[in-house]
Amino acid sequence: MSDPHWLGYNPHDSGREWLPDQDPRIRVVGVARLPAGAVKSIISAPGYAFEPSAPAQLPEALAEFLPKNAEWVSSAGYDKHITNSHYEGRFHFAPATDHVYFDTINPEIVDGSHPQ
Repeated sequence: MSDPHWLGYNPHDSGREWLPDQDPRIRVVGVARLPAGAVKSIISAPGYAFEPSAPAQLPEALAEFLPKNAEWVSSAGYDKHITNSHYEGRFHFAPATDHVYFDTINPEIVDGSHPQ
C-alpha cells in the first residue's frame, strides 16, 4: 500500500459539549493505492458481484487525494466479508488506478477478515 490519506472523527461531535460522548461513533475514512493489479484481483473474486458505486459523503479534506475521473466499484458482499458484520464499512475500488477508498464507523480488527 502506498500514498495513504485518512482521518478519523466523531461526526456527531459539535465541539460544544462539556462532557465527552459516552458512546462515540468514530468515522474512519481514507484512500490509498494498492500494489499494481491488486484491485483487479479483489474485484474478480467470485461471489462478490462488484458494481459501479461512487463514494458518498466524501470529506473535503480527502477530495484532492482521490484519482481524477476514477470509475469506482463496490460490493455489499465484500463489505460484509471485510467487516464480518462487526462494524459499518464501505469499500470502493478504482481498478484503473489500484485505489481503495474506505468509509467505516468504529472499525476493529476482525479475525478472518483479510482481503481476497
